[in-house]
Amino acid sequence: MNLDFTLIHYGNVSYVIPALIQYLEKSEHWSGGRANVDDIVRFVMNGQMQLWAVFDPQDNRIYGFVITEIKPYPRKKMLVVQYCAGESNHMQYGEDHIFSVLDKFAIDAGCNGIEFFGRPGWEPHVKKRGYTKKTVVYEKHFDEVNS
Repeated sequence: MNLDFTLIHYGNVSYVIPALIQYLEKSEHWSGGRANVDDIVRFVMNGQMQLWAVFDPQDNRIYGFVITEIKPYPRKKMLVVQYCAGESNHMQYGEDHIFSVLDKFAIDAGCNGIEFFGRPGWEPHVKKRGYTKKTVVYEKHFDEVNS
């Protein structure tokens, strides 16, 4: 199996969203209450973020998604992977292509690099592509402690 990866152009976003609901729900869960599915879809629909689909070109079945945002900092511009989710144990079927396409998109957009926060399981996939671990994010939610 070889998975493909493509940017979903604005006019096609509404057609693709239903096939992504299960993966969007995973991103909602990992957001820790910061965003729900409606919020994430709104970011894409208003043009703030870009939606990418991971799919099998043989039958067009969708296996996951990536949502990126071009973020201008005062002295650099970065492509930020804001949300990402997919079918378990399928990363190896498309990871080389996915990272290659994101690199090209970032360079073409004038970005100075790519950044994202991800769960610990991402490390083996990104380390071999020149990403370095600079920080680990830990969090505590007071609403869970006080309930």
